[in-house]
Amino acid sequence: MKTDVLIIGAGPTGLMMANQLQRFGIDFIIMDSKEGPTEQSRAIAVTARSMEIYQQMGLSDHILDEGTPINSFNLYFFGKKKAEIKINEIGKGLTDFSFLFAFEQSKNEQLLYENLLRKGNNVIWNTEFSNLTQTDNDIVTIAFHNDDVKKIKSQYVVACDGAKSPIRHQLNFTFEGGTYENKFYVADTVLDWILEYDKLIIAPTNKNFCGFFPLKGERKYRVLGTLPKEFHQKENLTFKEIENEIKKTLGLPLTFEKINWFSVYNLHHRKVNNFRNKRVFLAGDSAHIHSPAGGQGMNTGLQDAYNLAWKLAYVLKDFAKEEILETYNEERIPFAKWLMRFTDRAFNIMTSDKWHIALFRKTILIPMIRFVLSSDLLKPTVFKTVSQIRYSYNGKKLSVNESRQKLKFDAGDRLPYKNEKGYYSQFSSEGFYLLHINDSKLHPQIEAEIKSLTPFPVTFYEDSLSMFWRNLGVTSELFILLRPDNYMGYLFDGYDTVKFKNYISRYFNVV
Repeated sequence: MKTDVLIIGAGPTGLMMANQLQRFGIDFIIMDSKEGPTEQSRAIAVTARSMEIYQQMGLSDHILDEGTPINSFNLYFFGKKKAEIKINEIGKGLTDFSFLFAFEQSKNEQLLYENLLRKGNNVIWNTEFSNLTQTDNDIVTIAFHNDDVKKIKSQYVVACDGAKSPIRHQLNFTFEGGTYENKFYVADTVLDWILEYDKLIIAPTNKNFCGFFPLKGERKYRVLGTLPKEFHQKENLTFKEIENEIKKTLGLPLTFEKINWFSVYNLHHRKVNNFRNKRVFLAGDSAHIHSPAGGQGMNTGLQDAYNLAWKLAYVLKDFAKEEILETYNEERIPFAKWLMRFTDRAFNIMTSDKWHIALFRKTILIPMIRFVLSSDLLKPTVFKTVSQIRYSYNGKKLSVNESRQKLKFDAGDRLPYKNEKGYYSQFSSEGFYLLHINDSKLHPQIEAEIKSLTPFPVTFYEDSLSMFWRNLGVTSELFILLRPDNYMGYLFDGYDTVKFKNYISRYFNVV
């Protein structure tokens, strides 16, 4: 078998990679040792930035129909409500998806898989990776499908094969970090209580922690928490055995009517120092794993795939030089580092049973969370961070700002959001966009010259110098070269042939 890109692993990250390569018309093979998409809910949160990707793919409406909005964030301490924050429009004016949303991993996988099928592609299921061999020009991968040996030759391999990644082990990637001292449980339940069923509830105590997250369906909730230490050595633990401990931690009348899934596990926080080994790239859990704090894990894998796919596609189409693939590492490694620090600290503070941390949690953290989430000034910052719309590739090599205007945005940022429903839907093609912000349209001769210099497709977008742009510091003509992933690559004031060509020629094959 022969292909351009072999994707190993058909979880959310691998399926997103396949869908993105499909958009760009790149030949790929995707395989997984499973029989099909996971049926366990696993990760549950979909961030606004992920929703924007799905919107670009034409899939966001399905998620809105099938997912569950989370309308309030609640803190309980031994059955007493310490805070209730209405969060159904916490990100209003920042994105089309201004809320917290639950759409389980199983549903993400099914949605992405069905989108592949609709467009004539499929996953090779029941196929186990064995080993790979790299040369300067290609990779040969050996895998087993039942009793058959499969030999697959590809130009690149993207390893989306999870936290235990055999590819990461074979190629000796570092995977630094550790394992949390506590053990954790997770369960998908149908429950009955005196509260409404659209609330996200966090309930820490001095020794234990549990959280309740609403799922789609009548009275369905994901329950997770720290396993009491007296159960750590217990084998074949059942939910029934810890049910009373969960009720005691929450401190409210509660009945579990049904348990759809239950698991006990150790939780790790680890990351690689490099996402690439020659022609092999890591993405998602194979590159970084961390606590579930903030619901970042699955979404970060989706963003990894989104970042890498267009760059691989442009190299394979001869639009871009091989060197552009180094920017995947440059742009995604810092986020992985930040994310591990952020989730590690947050999770330790919320779950630790050390007396001084428990005291800090009770006397300082809970009041502080209540204050932050009640502040109209601070809520947007919290939403931008958790939703991943704040993250920028500013300062990276593909991000160049040559504008002399005092802009309130920079190269590498996500395109500024106009508070217009469906605004980002206008930028859904697989090419670049050149936004020309001015009260007069771009001269046809300049447009023709830009087209002649760019090896990739460019769509020109005219926008007037409106109050929206003026409020962001734009006072005169401005150009924004928008990447296929809706991040701003190059900002400049007036068109200059030499400067434009210099930017393009660094990573792209100038015509």
